[in-house]
Amino acid sequence: MKKKMLLRCAFVLVVLSAITVPVFAGKKFDSLKDAIKKEKNAKKTSGKEDKSGKASNYKRENVDTKIWDLSILDTARDVDYMDEIEKDIVLEMNMARSNPAKYAELYIEPRMKKFNGKTYGGKVVTNEGAEVVAECVKFMNSHKSLSVLMPSKGLTQAAKDHADTQSLAGQTGHTGTDGSDPFTRMKRYGSYTGASGENISYGSKSAREIVVTLLIDDGVKSRGHRKNIMNKDYKVTGIGFANKHKLYDCECVLDFANNYAEKE
Repeated sequence: MKKKMLLRCAFVLVVLSAITVPVFAGKKFDSLKDAIKKEKNAKKTSGKEDKSGKASNYKRENVDTKIWDLSILDTARDVDYMDEIEKDIVLEMNMARSNPAKYAELYIEPRMKKFNGKTYGGKVVTNEGAEVVAECVKFMNSHKSLSVLMPSKGLTQAAKDHADTQSLAGQTGHTGTDGSDPFTRMKRYGSYTGASGENISYGSKSAREIVVTLLIDDGVKSRGHRKNIMNKDYKVTGIGFANKHKLYDCECVLDFANNYAEKE
């Protein structure tokens, strides 16, 4: 049975413009709940979980240290407020930002060979097929190197709040279970200046897969997720990963800002 494509959302705020785009693609079912139920029945349990709900068998993707300088790119590795997958997401984004062409060559372009029409890997039904992957590669090849993103405790807490509460409720989108928007949540733990934004990914438990699919941005006309990750104005980031989402198994929230001052 063909799997549904990940549902992803982008919320971009640059000056005064906002974009919110949810996407769902895949096989048709009588209802979304029916699709999720059938999907879960087709999956096998992968590893035990600890009490926090985090996968105990999580493994970091291979990173060739001859290509990627972890002393510069792995900016979140030593912080104590992020889980391993959250730290790896920061690393993956910094890899993509520091050398967009190389990141595309290694991790994005190879996906083009795995398409049969609009079906990827024999199981994921996409909106645009291999064309959007080629378009993403072209974008990355023409993009200049950017500064690395530094981790922020306040932005991470804001991202975790949204991921945790929304996962428990089985909701999606940028509106919190308490009615909050991303910017309200960011202001709870500090203050930001300049541009700020939020990406959300559902269904993937791989740091690289989360970043790559957001960069490809299949089905999102604005390419809002890609623009957030590759935004030169963003300097800090916070990541919140929740391993248990009632509908999509997991959720990851990525918050960004130009500058962020933590509350004392």
